[in-house]
Amino acid sequence: MNRFEQFHESQRELHILLVGAVETIASPELFRQNAAHQRQTLAHLMHRHRFLDLLYLLDANGVQLGDNVVCSRLRSARSGDGSDRSHRPYYRLARSANGPIMTEPYLSLATNRLCITVAIPVYDGDGELLGIVVADSELDRALSLLQEDDTRRSFEPFFKAFYALFSCGLLFVSASLGLHGLVALRGLWQWQNPLSDFAAPFQATILFTLALAVFDLAKTILEEEVLLRKDVRRHSSTRRTLTRFIAAIVIAVSIEGLMLVFKFALDRPQQLWLPVLLLLATAALITALGGYVYLGARAESILLDQRRQNFIERSNTDRRKQGQ
Repeated sequence: MNRFEQFHESQRELHILLVGAVETIASPELFRQNAAHQRQTLAHLMHRHRFLDLLYLLDANGVQLGDNVVCSRLRSARSGDGSDRSHRPYYRLARSANGPIMTEPYLSLATNRLCITVAIPVYDGDGELLGIVVADSELDRALSLLQEDDTRRSFEPFFKAFYALFSCGLLFVSASLGLHGLVALRGLWQWQNPLSDFAAPFQATILFTLALAVFDLAKTILEEEVLLRKDVRRHSSTRRTLTRFIAAIVIAVSIEGLMLVFKFALDRPQQLWLPVLLLLATAALITALGGYVYLGARAESILLDQRRQNFIERSNTDRRKQGQ
């Protein structure tokens, strides 16, 4: 599940979380304070809600009042006083909606990450727009807090470091096996060996096959756990990793079994049933893997359809409430 899918699945809860936090300061009194008091109020809100990245105020015309109040990760994005934000979608949406709005995810100019913006218009007693309170939150951080996943995310750098370290170790093992395979190939060109001696080619093939299997395993771990963003809440990520790992083993065992068939057929035909059993076991493993992939994908498809149906029902319920 990518982050846009997670956003649309949790859109209602995100709206409640972010709007509920910012609404605590969205009052006419805020826009009647001087700049120092406004900044102090925004900074206090930022300190209480660590999932917020930027806070700032806009006047009725969309011009920013004061510099950005930013979290500790974005100290370089503090400027902004006097910037014209009237062309930004959140300003136009908040002004036309006459109520709190939350944008779709977009790429933040301050963080270069996907973020969402909450904008709450503030009116005086006569219904005149005084200004808009704007808050940005990184999408991943908001989703992690909503799904109570922020503790696991704090350990992700350590997990990735260990996975990267062991992936490099597996790559080194793969390179060593390949080097030994090249050394084993020297036996092919030694003319004193009889033509019936298949030790060198079989040994080289086994080493190269193992090197390829170990390399594919290291590559899978590096891609899935270090380079790519892995969604641990989706069974498909675990299923994909397990499938690629088992597939590498199946390929290695299949090649090994095929080589043993030829070797036993020439040297010990009475024991040919041993490599045949190995190939049959490989076929059984492929069949079991196919069943696992099919059943896992089927179960996940049912869950996604149910979640989608629940989302549609909740959206229809919200529309009916707004119509009333």
